[in-house]
Amino acid sequence: MWHYYKRTFLAVQLATGFVSWMVYRASNHLLAPTAVFFLSMQSNAVLGAMWANRSRRKLQSGTSCLIN
Repeated sequence: MWHYYKRTFLAVQLATGFVSWMVYRASNHLLAPTAVFFLSMQSNAVLGAMWANRSRRKLQSGTSCLIN
C-alpha cells in the first residue's frame, strides 16, 4: 500500500490543496466546510491506496476481484 501511496503522494496532495482552496473561496472563507473536504480527501486517498493494493494483489494471484 505504501508503495502506491508514496508514488501518487505529490499529485494527491496538490489536488487536495487545490480543491480545499476552492472550497474555502466558495464558502465565503469558512473553515469548517474546508476542513471537512480536506479531511475526507486525505482519508479517501489512504483508503484508495489500500484498495488499489488489494486489487493489484488479487490480480497478480489470479483470483477474481468480484469474488470475496
